[in-house]
This record gives sequence, C-alpha cells and structure tokens, in this order.
Amino acid sequence: MKRFVLGLAATVATIALAPAANATICIGIAVNGGAITNVGCDGGTGSVNYNTTTGGYFYNVGATGNPLLSAATLLTQSINIQSQGGSNALIDVYITQQGITSATNGLLSTLTSNTISGATATLTSYYSAANALFSGTQLQQGVFTGPGVLSAGNAISVAGPWSETVKYSLNFTGGNGSNFNGTANLTAVPEPATWGLMLLGFGAMGGLLRTRRQTPRVRFA
Repeated sequence: MKRFVLGLAATVATIALAPAANATICIGIAVNGGAITNVGCDGGTGSVNYNTTTGGYFYNVGATGNPLLSAATLLTQSINIQSQGGSNALIDVYITQQGITSATNGLLSTLTSNTISGATATLTSYYSAANALFSGTQLQQGVFTGPGVLSAGNAISVAGPWSETVKYSLNFTGGNGSNFNGTANLTAVPEPATWGLMLLGFGAMGGLLRTRRQTPRVRFA
C-alpha cells in the first residue's frame, strides 16, 4: 500500500508541476507600430526585467515564470510605463514564455489595469503551438480606460514545445504624466480528470497518515 501511495503521489506531483527545463521569458517593445525590439530575456533564470527611460517614457517591465514558478504554464507580469515629456505614442509591450512542454488543460488569463491616466490600454493573451516569440493565437482580450480586471479561461491541447504571450497595447494621449500600471497572469488549470487523480492521491496519502500500527498486546493467563 505504501508503495502504491508513494507512486501515486509522485505521479500527481509530476502532473501538477510539469516543469519545462528550457522555458525562456523575453520582453519585446514596439513604438507607434514599428518593429518589435527584443529588450531582454531571462537566460533560463525564470525572471526578467526591463527598467529604463527612453524616448521620453519611463519603463519598468518585469516577468516571472519557470523555474522560479514551479509550473511551466505559470507566467506573471507587471508593468509601469509613464510619459516623462515624450510625445503621445502607441507603445506595445510583449512578454513571451517559450519552450513549455506539452499540455492538455485550461489556461486562465487574468488581465488587470491597476492605475491608468491619459491612456487607453488593451491587454491580450495568446498561445502558440509553434512556440512563436511575441505572437500566437488570441485567447482573451480586455480594453481598459480605468482600473479593472478581466479573468477568463480557454481549453488548450498542445504537443509542445509551445509558448504563451501577453501583449500590452498602450495608447498614450494625455501628454506628460500619462501613465499605466497593470499586471497579467497566465495560469494552468488542470482538467477534471487531473483534478480527480490529484484528489485520489491526496486522499490515499491522508488515509495512510491516519493509519496507525497496532502494538501487539501480550496477555498472561
């Protein structure tokens, strides 16, 4: 029984975590519809940040994924962009995690506008079965003129390697001081069959923990 439970627990852990050893996170920037410039990748560390002032705009863009986040299909980002005297502009920020292993599950997109002034923000999530950088098949999209949250899921079935991307399209029209602060998270959601296996594994482990060995009792006539 112990061997069965341990084996089941290992299987559950493998399904739940599904790490991708070669997953890479990159940030791309495009201004006024121009070409996308790759401004940095994580080098396999699981974290990347772009922090600079250029063209009259301050950028603070960060992303975290595998291996710092245990599951490869978890990607979380935050951005803060502010006009510091720059001309009104359309700024597109792309964040992609590539090299994710195969998956048959749901992908939950949570797109958030925390603060926004003098701008309109369109946040879009994508996945690419071809493991593309900064592009893919659209999953969810939210348009924000003020604080708000869009959260919705999509079923995916990908042989891998594949990629996931979030695009922030920010139209700054308010001049100096216009700003946007927001976040996005792409989260793997297991299929019902996977949840059932996980619950079975946890139940079996709980049952094992509740079982106590009986100490032999010696009775004297």
